[in-house]
Amino acid sequence: MKNYLFICLIFACVIDIKSQEQKSMDLKELNYRWFASINYGLQMSGIKDEDFVSSNYTPLFNVTFGKRISPLFAMQIGYKGFYFNYIEDDLKHHYNYYYIETLFNLNNAIDPGRLNKNWNLELHAGAGIFNNHLLGKMQGCINLGIQNNYFLSDHVQVNIDISSIIGWRIYQGDEDILPGITAGIIYLIKK
Repeated sequence: MKNYLFICLIFACVIDIKSQEQKSMDLKELNYRWFASINYGLQMSGIKDEDFVSSNYTPLFNVTFGKRISPLFAMQIGYKGFYFNYIEDDLKHHYNYYYIETLFNLNNAIDPGRLNKNWNLELHAGAGIFNNHLLGKMQGCINLGIQNNYFLSDHVQVNIDISSIIGWRIYQGDEDILPGITAGIIYLIKK
């Protein structure tokens, strides 16, 4: 256990050193700014073999608002919705999912001195409240994903996000996963 904590401490120090190096650079990515995004795409109810049927795909909307707090980290709040299909019935299962999460910039962690800052790959993870309107219940879930961002200008990025809402008894009575893929626009707001 002590070795694990020691390794985690070393990893955190290395990341902090790289973050300090990047703070001294003129960043094309315009860190320490507020941002807002809107994405649209598809989601699927589950990841089992029987879930891969065309009737199991539904539209997915994702809206976020956040702030970059360092070259490596950002925080955001978001909304996902608004319904999913379930292979056991023909109903639209309307839901709202509100969440808060942390984003971790992999490019800046691996190479803080890179010259091309137009492209960023970010991991994101967080927790939120999932409200299934058909079942009339709210519960906590987590959101995990990876996001690929590309600058079109100093204030606009396009992105592709692959993520999943993961919870217990969202709709099947056991562990449930709602994976989705979306594409959209991020607008960066000046300080």
